[in-house]
Amino acid sequence: MVRFALLGGWHVHTGWFAGELLKSGLGQFAVVWDEEEKRGRAYAQQFGADYTSSLEEALAREDVDAVMVECPTTRHREVIVAAARAGKHIFTDKALALTQEDSQAIREAVEAVGVKLAVSMEAKSTAPYRYLRQLIQEGKLGKVTSGYFRRAHGAALDPNMLPAYWFDKSQTGGGVTLDLGCHGLYLLPWLCGEPVRVTSRMGELYGTGSDEISSTILEFDSGAMGTAFTSFVCGKMENLLEILGTEGMAVITGTDPGNYRMLLQSDHLPGFETLSPVEQEWQDAEYPIVQFARLVESEEKSLPDFDLDAGCQLTRIIAGAYRSAAQGCTVDLR
Repeated sequence: MVRFALLGGWHVHTGWFAGELLKSGLGQFAVVWDEEEKRGRAYAQQFGADYTSSLEEALAREDVDAVMVECPTTRHREVIVAAARAGKHIFTDKALALTQEDSQAIREAVEAVGVKLAVSMEAKSTAPYRYLRQLIQEGKLGKVTSGYFRRAHGAALDPNMLPAYWFDKSQTGGGVTLDLGCHGLYLLPWLCGEPVRVTSRMGELYGTGSDEISSTILEFDSGAMGTAFTSFVCGKMENLLEILGTEGMAVITGTDPGNYRMLLQSDHLPGFETLSPVEQEWQDAEYPIVQFARLVESEEKSLPDFDLDAGCQLTRIIAGAYRSAAQGCTVDLR
C-alpha cells in the first residue's frame, strides 16, 4: 500500500484520480496540503487524512511515500522540486510545467535524488488509441504520414462546467491549448514520432481572458505532419483521432468505452481492405495514477508512456505553441 500526500485539490481531476487510486486498493492518503484551507480540509475529511497548511510539514512526514500533485499548474515547479528534494515519488497532473526552464529544474531535482515520477497523460490509457499504436508499431498502416486529433467541449459557453478560476492564467498558466489541447500535443507524438517544429494559432471568442480555441500543427522528424485542434466553445464534448499511413488509415471517436467507435483500413489485415468498423469490446488500461502506485512498489524505474521525458517533451511543445501564436511564427523544437 502506497501512502500518499495530496498536494492541492485545485485541479478538476483531483477527485476523479484520487477515486481511481482508492478503488484500486493500491494507495491511501495520509495527509492533504492545500493553499485553500476549506478545499483542503474537505478532501482530508473525504479521504480520512490529516490536513496541513504547510507544504514543508506534508513533505516531512515519514508516513508519506509519494505525492499526488494537483495544485495550480503555475506552482508545479515549486511543489514538484520540493517533493523530489524530500525524497518522495511524484505523480503529477498535466502539464508537467509551463516552460522548458521549469521542466529542466524538475528533471534535475528528480534525477539528483532518484525518485520516480509520472505525468498523467490519461488519453494514453484509452483502449482504441493503444490498439492503434500497436498497429502502427507493427507496420500495419505502413509509414505514418499525417494525424489529426480534436478534443473540445463548452467550458467557455457554460459558466457552471468548470470552476471560475479555470480561466485565471495566474493559476492555469494558459488557456485551452494548455489544458484540453495538451492531450493532442502528447498523443500525436506518441503515434507519429519525434516533433521538430510547431506552428499554432489561437483565438478568444467569449472574453474569458485566455485562448478558447486553437489549432496547432506539429511537424515530425519522419516528415509526417499532425494537427491538434481544441476548443472550449463546442456545444458537446467529443474526441476524434485520425491517422493516415502509406498502407492504411484509422479513425477513432468517442469519450469512454461505452461509445468508442473505430474505423480501420489496412493493406495487411484481412477484412479491412476498405475502411471498416472494428467490432470489439474496449477496455481501457488502468489510469496513470493506478499504474504509478504499482510502479512505486516495483523495481521498475519509470512508466515509459508517462515518464519525465514525455512530460518534458509536452512542456516543450506547449511553450513552443504559445510562442508561435504570440509571434506569428513557426518554432523549432530541437
